[in-house]
Amino acid sequence: MDWNNFWNGGNSLNPFEIFLRATILYFLILSITRLMGPRQVGIVSAFNFITHAGMAHVATARMVNPESSLTAALVIIMVAYSLSLLLSWIDYKFPSMVGTSPIPLVKNGQPIWSKLKKAHITIDDLLAQLRLKKVHNLSEVAEAILEPMGELSIIKKPESSPVTRSLLNLPQTPMGISTILIYDGKVKMEELNAFGLRENWLEAEIAKKGYSIPQVMLATLESTGNIHVSVKVK
Repeated sequence: MDWNNFWNGGNSLNPFEIFLRATILYFLILSITRLMGPRQVGIVSAFNFITHAGMAHVATARMVNPESSLTAALVIIMVAYSLSLLLSWIDYKFPSMVGTSPIPLVKNGQPIWSKLKKAHITIDDLLAQLRLKKVHNLSEVAEAILEPMGELSIIKKPESSPVTRSLLNLPQTPMGISTILIYDGKVKMEELNAFGLRENWLEAEIAKKGYSIPQVMLATLESTGNIHVSVKVK
């Protein structure tokens, strides 16, 4: 076995050398990950993501490429994880310098359009995330906050608690999903027609709320049969 080729790279590697390289790199990454602790693995900040994804690529390339330097790979991995630990410490001590802050996306059933734009989240993405949290109507949401690790936290209005209906012995209403009928002042005719509704009916419903269709940023038909409206912010 040529140890110089093994550590610094050469023309070829035999199966045992590949096995040994893979073992060293695997246990190095495993050991450093354990040293970094659960915060580093569980909280996927930007620098953690770059570190884990990048180092996995570095390790994989050095495992099988005979011309690559194993020594260089070890140095790269150690430096990258050390920088990640340093940035995590700075993030812990001075969050505003490195990390991101929670972004409020919904307040009292109304999307905060400027924050959605800042977070690069479309209204369809938001509604999908709400449905995954078993929230089918925007009007049920007191607050929805995008956390720094990418999760959406939802606080429902007290009257929207699923316990309320059973406590009052009310009949259960079948749950469905909200359907977008108006977006950015434009009527979605396909969705409207799917429910057998007409545009003049929608205009009348929007007028009851004191608005016209061009003023509406978002109007959804909720599972309760109500129209929920969010107007454009001037």
